[in-house]
Amino acid sequence: MKNEHDREPTPDETAGIVWWNSLAETDRAAWLARADSAVPADAWLAYKRLGDGERQPRTVN
Repeated sequence: MKNEHDREPTPDETAGIVWWNSLAETDRAAWLARADSAVPADAWLAYKRLGDGERQPRTVN
């Protein structure tokens, strides 16, 4: 019998892993702070809660 650690990640979990691995350390820290957590999955949830406009980098004119 497989336990939870032996299962394949869901597509959403895979997307979260890819997203997390693409972040710089400073961005990881910022997302963890925004999620008020030390858990990367919580940072992923915080990221997903934001609309696309909020996720885009801000440019200064």
